[in-house]
Amino acid sequence: MLRLPLRRVLALPAAAFACQAFALDLAGLDPSVDPCADFYRYANGRWIEATPIPADRPGWGTFAEVYERNEKVLAAALLEARDNPPPAGTAQRKVAEFFASGMDQPAIERAGTRPLDPLMTRVAQTGDVASLARTLAFLHARGITAGFAFFTRPDARDSTRYVAAIEQAGLGLPERDYYFMDDPRSVRIRDAYAGHIARVLELAGDEAERARRSAATIVAFETELARASMNAVERRDVDRTENRMRVADLAARAPGFPWAEYFAAAGAADLAELNVGQPAFFTALAKRAAEVPPADWRLYLRWQVLRATEDKLAASFQQAHFDFYETLLRGRASPLARPYRVLDIIGGRVGSEPMGQALAMVFVERAFSAQAKARSLELVAHIKAALTERLATLAWMGEDTRRRALEKVAAMQVKMGYPDKWRDYSDADVGPYGFVENWMHAKEFIHRRDIRRLGQPVDRTEWGMSPHVVNASYNGRANEITFPAGILQPPYFDAAADDAVNYGGIGMVIGHEITHGFDDRGRRFDAKGNLADWWTAEDARRYVERAARVVRQYDAYLGVENVSVNGKLTLGENISDIGGAKLAYLALTKALREHPQGEVDGFTPEQRFFLSFAQVWRNRTRVEQERLQLQTDGHSPARFRVLGTISNMPEFARAFSCDASKSILSESARANIW
Repeated sequence: MLRLPLRRVLALPAAAFACQAFALDLAGLDPSVDPCADFYRYANGRWIEATPIPADRPGWGTFAEVYERNEKVLAAALLEARDNPPPAGTAQRKVAEFFASGMDQPAIERAGTRPLDPLMTRVAQTGDVASLARTLAFLHARGITAGFAFFTRPDARDSTRYVAAIEQAGLGLPERDYYFMDDPRSVRIRDAYAGHIARVLELAGDEAERARRSAATIVAFETELARASMNAVERRDVDRTENRMRVADLAARAPGFPWAEYFAAAGAADLAELNVGQPAFFTALAKRAAEVPPADWRLYLRWQVLRATEDKLAASFQQAHFDFYETLLRGRASPLARPYRVLDIIGGRVGSEPMGQALAMVFVERAFSAQAKARSLELVAHIKAALTERLATLAWMGEDTRRRALEKVAAMQVKMGYPDKWRDYSDADVGPYGFVENWMHAKEFIHRRDIRRLGQPVDRTEWGMSPHVVNASYNGRANEITFPAGILQPPYFDAAADDAVNYGGIGMVIGHEITHGFDDRGRRFDAKGNLADWWTAEDARRYVERAARVVRQYDAYLGVENVSVNGKLTLGENISDIGGAKLAYLALTKALREHPQGEVDGFTPEQRFFLSFAQVWRNRTRVEQERLQLQTDGHSPARFRVLGTISNMPEFARAFSCDASKSILSESARANIW
């Protein structure tokens, strides 16, 4: 992989990215490794040995390299905006001022915790359950997801309209199981969490012993919430998480909490029905609302305010946040440089933060060309055509299901690079405030927008993922795939690169997202994005049998500290990795028939496809980060994403002249879904 020095990346205009074709990183290969025995190491071995993990990162690899390059583009643009501000009232001006408020550490220090006073006053006034409901609504509107989360999304059973939804939330540890696992490291993390709470409470003004007692009460409070929560695998089951109820039904199912009063305080007084993600959790939450002393609720709510904002407050709070959430849980040795921490808070690494699209406007202006958008759309069309061809010949699928599957592929909407219509930020009161206030105002903007959308038609042009991020997505409720400009960068994609490299990089990502429409969750949604049973019983049975092989395959992979990959948790991503690579390879073979390509650097196009695939997923990860990923993330670690995928592909064995009986799974063990 060729790389432009970062100083040149910052200096070059967007068009200059296209003048140099990015190729495979030949120096990163390890020819001493047999590609048939460990292809991930063969493709990346020398890179792994020569590449340290930067002290400010939990891991390092292609994703991180591209994201850092994107961050530098954004940081340079926003720092320039201090001297040449965009026009007043524009989204670009608001995000520039938000960024400037985050960079003004002296002002953040002077403000202390005063920006939280309105929230803390409301928390201190919480007594009976009616006041608790009003306090929760007040906090939720400002980005504090205490107890549970309330938001709006497309209706799973009628994808043409928006519906309200509530889901479990309000835990400070990464996943509910962390409250109950009894291995030594998990116990140490729980003890450290109590210590972290006490430390932050002291910073907020509590005496040490009082802070310690309060922390113990808060951990016990959260443990009971966790006990009623679904785990990560259970939350993947749409049959368990799609539960339509009227507000009166919710009140009967979860008595003890004034739900109507909560929704009225949240601005949704006329709410007729909603989706309840985890009914048992809300039954338990309502019981606690009625029975737990108000003083314990006030302790918990005060902590939730501090937990949500500690990384935006004075340096002492930021350091406490870093020591627990970044060093202990992820292994980072030092914080990111201040501009990048501020960018993460404004836009998020998955682009879900409310000002993400405003940030993306700045990025797209500098780092994404019309040529790149046109070429990437061609790749999507070719890979969708490959799936259509594959569906037409699947022996295990019956004709009725096949017809509906083909309809779904044909209807799949493609969002490429950036939206045709950017989000309107005119109602966002962001800019001339302190950093944490700007963050809360941005959250209020999204909350108001959510309330206005209730019951309204869904805007199918809207992007849920911000275009600056290094990511891609499939949305089952809209039957759409999204590829932000942030990932349409070298080495994932280069309009000037050869087909084999592009199909192995971004082509596999495209195939992956398309296949998400047919993974174990995505297959449950029809061509219009509705949760519907469009499979025949026999075809559904065959699918489940094949998916079970994927679970067994990945369950057998052992990560750090003897923690196994969770085949059920990662099932959707693993199915999509395997299917996506197959589709991208099939599309490449068709492209090669039309435009034959010889060897480059001693590798055939087929070999270059697999090398490109392995190199875009190369990664070095700290032990702490991989352990966290194995226990909480729906994605397998990078090496298993590569090795697990190619072990299902006879095409790989042929490309590298491997003994298929040793390098890939047996026919009976392979999933053979897509």
